[in-house]
Amino acid sequence: MDGFVERVALTLNAMDPTTPPSYNEGMPRTEHYFHLPPRSVKPPWATLKLISRSQSATQLPIFLEGDRIGGRLTFNLTQPESIVAINAYVSEGSNHPGPTDKDTFPFLEVSTTLWTKADGDPRNPGGRFSGKLSGHHEWNFSINMPKAVTIPTTPYFTGASFPLPHTFRERRFPTSIQYLLVVELIRGRFRTNSRIQTEFAYVPGTRPSPPSALRRLAYQQNTPLIGPEIDTAGWKQFPALHVKGTIFNKRPVEIICTLALAKPLSYTRGSPLPCLMTLASTDAQALDLFASPQSLSVYLRRRLKPIVSASKRTGMFDANADLSADPAENMAVATWWPTSPNPETHMPSRRLSGEIYLPATLKPTSRIAYFAVEYSVEVLPFKATTFVPSADSVVPLLKVDIEVTTMFAANSERPRVYAPVSHAASMQQEPTRDNYFNVPMDEMSTVWRT
Repeated sequence: MDGFVERVALTLNAMDPTTPPSYNEGMPRTEHYFHLPPRSVKPPWATLKLISRSQSATQLPIFLEGDRIGGRLTFNLTQPESIVAINAYVSEGSNHPGPTDKDTFPFLEVSTTLWTKADGDPRNPGGRFSGKLSGHHEWNFSINMPKAVTIPTTPYFTGASFPLPHTFRERRFPTSIQYLLVVELIRGRFRTNSRIQTEFAYVPGTRPSPPSALRRLAYQQNTPLIGPEIDTAGWKQFPALHVKGTIFNKRPVEIICTLALAKPLSYTRGSPLPCLMTLASTDAQALDLFASPQSLSVYLRRRLKPIVSASKRTGMFDANADLSADPAENMAVATWWPTSPNPETHMPSRRLSGEIYLPATLKPTSRIAYFAVEYSVEVLPFKATTFVPSADSVVPLLKVDIEVTTMFAANSERPRVYAPVSHAASMQQEPTRDNYFNVPMDEMSTVWRT
């Protein structure tokens, strides 16, 4: 077996696999303009220009991890303006819970200075300047977004470093993660400063590790996936579930269920999550009932909330807090189809192949300070006809934590959809989730898939 896998790996290395392009290739570049005064019938005297990954100027700017936020500030002053400094900065404008439910928890501010009075006349740098700005002026600027931020220790929190989270805003949930770009015009003492600002969307660059050599070969050659009996490196099999109950209101039955998920347990949104279910029982009739694709209830579920509510924060915050007890919502459901041959076991058995298609609109897995977005694959009670589970059944029957990423694995073929069209079409669809603010999520999901 080891020799077989080694030969496959050598074959892959000789195939010149497709290398995903970098973020900087083939992406849309859209110009956005923001003015002072905003929405005025008069010509603006100050204009901020940004270039982003957004597909439309009518949408919010979108920036990806590693992007520089580049812009240009233009003045067209018909009358002199008393301005002593111009600063640009990025901050998070979130409703992100802090030590109490009413607090926010700021985690980001990056700034740059475009000009100060001490720099001299903008038209004659280095020259003395003590007057007011007038006429036409331009300043270019660039701000580097950090990939991670360090949250300092507080009475409620042990300091830790976190990757910048994906923009998050949903109507049904009180917590949000938002990012703002602000250009502030400082006018000096006793004068009101002016601001041009815009919210923008941020997408972190997270990838799964490459799949096993045998799975990569299957993707490249468009052949069926090899099961865990041969591709041991490509699957994670979980302990067998002993599902007990009765059928036809009287006959006790026991079904042994074994779930396997594709490794690594990290999957790109907008792609399928391969899974296998093996069922075994001495009761052939019960086995046929359970082996119906409509009987299986395997879901991708999401848990999101402040890690600990303010009312329960009596000690230090745990950055590795377990969210398994928090309410979960179904985000996608597995579709199943029979696979042959069935595995060899000491009792009659059936195997079904399955996929959970991860919607491209999913927010990726993230965790920062008091906020987290977590995903799991969960086996819920079976829906077999006439089956009634035993009273001591637990829900869920199995819970497996997974990671949802924004990019495909590097130097690897993209995952393929194997579900037969007839099964995929009849699959139960989960309700569409609220989109992010006024940026269509299908747009945010097209700029990262490299």
